[in-house]
Amino acid sequence: MKTISKRMRFKYFIGRSLCLFAACLLLAGCEQEAALSSQSVVDLGTVQRSKTELDEWILNTFTHPYGIEIEYRWNKNVAQNGSYTYPPEAANVKSILETIKALWIDLYTASDLGGEAFFLKKNPIKICMYGGGDIDGNGVKLLGNKDATTNEMFLYDVNDFDPKDEEKVFILMRSVHHQFAKRLMELFPYDRNKFLTISRSRYIESTKLIADIFKGKTQGYRLFSLSSYANKRGFLTFHSFLSAEDDFAEIISAKLTHTPKEVLKALAKAKEPDYDPDPEVQKTYDEEARQAYKELTEKEAFVEDYFIKEIKISLDYLQTISIKQLKAYTK
Repeated sequence: MKTISKRMRFKYFIGRSLCLFAACLLLAGCEQEAALSSQSVVDLGTVQRSKTELDEWILNTFTHPYGIEIEYRWNKNVAQNGSYTYPPEAANVKSILETIKALWIDLYTASDLGGEAFFLKKNPIKICMYGGGDIDGNGVKLLGNKDATTNEMFLYDVNDFDPKDEEKVFILMRSVHHQFAKRLMELFPYDRNKFLTISRSRYIESTKLIADIFKGKTQGYRLFSLSSYANKRGFLTFHSFLSAEDDFAEIISAKLTHTPKEVLKALAKAKEPDYDPDPEVQKTYDEEARQAYKELTEKEAFVEDYFIKEIKISLDYLQTISIKQLKAYTK
């Protein structure tokens, strides 16, 4: 009996020791898990960087005075699906930001326009920057991210930017003014139904027509400038065809990057009918020209009235100052 008792005591001792050992291991694992749980899963795999001189400049120039966050470090989760984007070169980031500060923020906050407080609660919360372009499935470069909310602004082609290149500055500001116009349209809603009825049947909601017209050569100034093709159909630009919202935003963006003389020329082009020796065909052309001119002038007046009533600034006056700043900057 004594022998059996010793064996039992020995087994009990061993079993208890193993249980205590397992409990210690479990406790150690829980402590390690608790230590890790304080780290956000979003941060896993990222490198924590100290603030650079560029970061400090961004904080003092955009974030502190206007509440605008600048995201220029690569974040694949923010990039639009299907876009041909890649990380921006830090050397060009400041160059682009200096340009939009001078030609966008300084424009609206001028003392005789919106004033220093203009951007309070109006500005985009975040500006995302990318090295490459944003080209859709038809090969057409867009004016921002079509799937983004209006409190985000997307700047593309950072790596190719040159502040001394008038064309590149023009395209950048066309995009900035277009995106900010949509921000204003959301904060200060316009009568969409009334605006939509002016050119309702003309919107195409696809860039395929634009791609067909350009035959794949959609890079550069021509895609974003005033277009006689668009003018003769009641629009200022090609991007105006895409929707009523794009049309509205394009009137603002195009006017802030083109001289009053260029806009008047576009209106004259809309009013000018095509020619055909057949009187019946010519009658159709005359009517098309009258309608295009009517629509374009109605929409321009609509947007001007919106700006005066809602934004408390004359778009025509804003255009005059914008063009002066644009010319001075690129010179």
